[in-house]
Amino acid sequence: MKPWFSEAQSVSMLNAELCFVLKDELDFGPDRHIGSDRSKSKQSLDLPSIPRRQPSMVCTSELIGHEGELATYYKQVVRFAVHHRLSFSSIRHHFWVRFWLWNSEDDVHISFPWYDNYSEVSKFLNALLSVESGEIYYDVDQCWEMEVDAYEDDIYVRQRDPDYDETHVCIRVPRGELVMQVRQVMERSIKVIDQLSELMGEDVWTSYMRSEPVFMEKHVATKKKSWWRP
Repeated sequence: MKPWFSEAQSVSMLNAELCFVLKDELDFGPDRHIGSDRSKSKQSLDLPSIPRRQPSMVCTSELIGHEGELATYYKQVVRFAVHHRLSFSSIRHHFWVRFWLWNSEDDVHISFPWYDNYSEVSKFLNALLSVESGEIYYDVDQCWEMEVDAYEDDIYVRQRDPDYDETHVCIRVPRGELVMQVRQVMERSIKVIDQLSELMGEDVWTSYMRSEPVFMEKHVATKKKSWWRP
């Protein structure tokens, strides 16, 4: 046992979800205008009408059967990016995903703010499924530290801000229910990303795109395959 295990709050279960980030504006202004009035360099976006818990995100459980509506939102982003001659790096954040663990009744919310694609998330999820005892996962970044361990029949999770030595979450949760939740969200995530990739002609959710993606003409109604060069 690690010393912090004794401080862990007992939680009956955690919900697990992969969510696709939604933004209601596209910013096409140059960086040098940061700090000035940028209202004239913003393009309004129509958000999908998919029923969802949070206006700024849509989860895999909410997306099944509605992938086409989310693809329509993404195609809108691409069309405006073409119009304003933006590179993919300028609009990458419109295609981010976020992974969450939470229990609203116990006011527990665990986030992975530095993970923007499914490959990063799946490293944690696969470790949670494969490691039966001891340290499951550890990662640290600016103002964020995640520790996950298995001990007996429980999973222990501690989320901290190491820069200020503050603990935000310190819990233990039964392993069986959490593993089941993780398996379900992984299955849904793969299905949703496969469907979105088919609809858009490119997969920009699974891993970090180091080259400019090519959304095909038939998918985004552009005149050239290289959509960033209208």
